[in-house]
Amino acid sequence: MPPDPIPLRRRAPAHGLTLLAVVPAPAEEGAWEPADPAFGSELVEEGDLAALVAPAPAPGADAAPEHVTARHWEVHRALLRGDVAPAPVGIVFDSADDVRAFLAESHAALHGALDRVADRWEFRLHVGVTEQGLARQMALDLSTHIYAELRRISAGAMTLAPAAGGVLSAAFLVERSASVAFQDRAEVLGHLNGALALDLTGPWPAYDFVHMHAVTTSA
Repeated sequence: MPPDPIPLRRRAPAHGLTLLAVVPAPAEEGAWEPADPAFGSELVEEGDLAALVAPAPAPGADAAPEHVTARHWEVHRALLRGDVAPAPVGIVFDSADDVRAFLAESHAALHGALDRVADRWEFRLHVGVTEQGLARQMALDLSTHIYAELRRISAGAMTLAPAAGGVLSAAFLVERSASVAFQDRAEVLGHLNGALALDLTGPWPAYDFVHMHAVTTSA
């Protein structure tokens, strides 16, 4: 079951800093390097926490493909460096001082989120049908068994809304040290269930296991 959401004060200025993720503050000053310097990401630190932020895009532009791609690589780079509590799209703060205030006010909840994902990656699985004659209920039963098997060897799991035309979609929280074994097991399960198509992607930041919700306030 996902943890309680971390409340955020959401504003929609035409400028400011968009929140990408929260990470532990680096041990050394100046240790952070962005994936793409042109994107302008940086860390705003408050105590033992740091927010990964970037200049906010123009209103409505956070869904633009170039912004989505740049955001993805910045958060993914942070993931490869350590633990990451990813933020949803569209959280904008007016200034670095507001970011620091958020880190201070939500210190305990953010630490809880980071503890939950510590040394763990998310993988997502989408299951479809390749055998035309396979009844949907049978496909669902087989997919459920696959989900249960992978859940058994993961630190957390949840089903998601199935992808278009799919039978089952799910997210798994996996220990980094066990990620190769997890992927190998998924491959074996795919071979054992030839009537199904298993599409496993990852590692991803734990978007489905960290939940921040926005509370809109007036500017």
